[in-house]
Amino acid sequence: MLVAFLAGALLLVVNSGLSVEMGADEGNPLFGVILFADLVLGLTALVLLPFRRRTPVTVGLIAGLIGGFSSFAVPAGLIILVSVAVRRRWRETAAVLTAWLVSIGVVEASGLTFSLTPAPASEVFFALVLGAFVLAGAVVTGMFIGNRRDLLVALQERAALAEADQQLRMEQARDHERTRIAREMHDGLGHRLSLIAMHASALRYRTDLGQDETASAANIVHESSRRALKELREVLGVLRDPQSPLGESPQPDAQELEALTALEPNVNLMLHVTPADIPSTTSRHIYRIVQECLTNARKHAPGCEVTVSLTGTAGENLNLSIVNALRPEKPQTLPTGGFGLVGIEERTKAVGGTMTVHITADEHRIDVVLPWPAQ
Repeated sequence: MLVAFLAGALLLVVNSGLSVEMGADEGNPLFGVILFADLVLGLTALVLLPFRRRTPVTVGLIAGLIGGFSSFAVPAGLIILVSVAVRRRWRETAAVLTAWLVSIGVVEASGLTFSLTPAPASEVFFALVLGAFVLAGAVVTGMFIGNRRDLLVALQERAALAEADQQLRMEQARDHERTRIAREMHDGLGHRLSLIAMHASALRYRTDLGQDETASAANIVHESSRRALKELREVLGVLRDPQSPLGESPQPDAQELEALTALEPNVNLMLHVTPADIPSTTSRHIYRIVQECLTNARKHAPGCEVTVSLTGTAGENLNLSIVNALRPEKPQTLPTGGFGLVGIEERTKAVGGTMTVHITADEHRIDVVLPWPAQ
């Protein structure tokens, strides 16, 4: 507002001074009336200036009508016109421009200037053209400011969306990592702990075991506890240091199936392929699938025989079959309440395979088909 006041005052002094030098009669009472009116209208435009953002069109129309009559009001009126043009609504801008041009034309044609004489048509036309150029500059400035503001808003929205997307990706990564750690704990530690619990129960309740059987069971408990502790340390290491993924440590694979099933007294392992020839990722999934199936069999059919069979042909498929007998006194339904089968299905799908579950009156069978690409 201070800039508009100073510029308006300067423009008023210059305009009135030039008019006097060009022959205007400053002693004429009408000259004083026009000077006073110019000052009052200019102050009115300054008063309207703070309201240009609240009601820009109304204020712009008033300032346009005033601007043609008052030199003092021109700077404030141009600032108001810029605010109207910022909205980039052509009808509103055109209405305010029309008010300005009509005001300029009427003032010049009627002689309501410091010269106190009506201007000829050529001078009126020149005043309109000059005014149009000045007004066009204000409109262009306003549109430029409006475009800049919209650009800044768009950039801020884009930055907010990018930040939200990055946050979502981070949450998804954390969720994936939690799921991966939970799966490793379920598959690895769950198997070890259930094996420990089974043999510890045997040592506790079986009083008829011989010395060799007792030593064998104790050895299994010791070995399973040691491995469970090792796997627990690996998982805790990941939790302490997220930059150290589980995949960096050697993971068990199909080559360790014999060691896995050796701890189980009722498991028959039939390998018709060479585990070392199986791709590493698929091999690790096979080990975890077998491990989970043995855990489920021990949980839902303790003491029953389990047969694990692995067949296949390189360049075609790997066929993994886990069959365990069921106790006749238990209902032959799918195990519920856990995530074992869900985990097996996820691992199977992860390498492009399929899983089917078959339940009959006396056995529970899981068949997994995995792709085995030729080397």
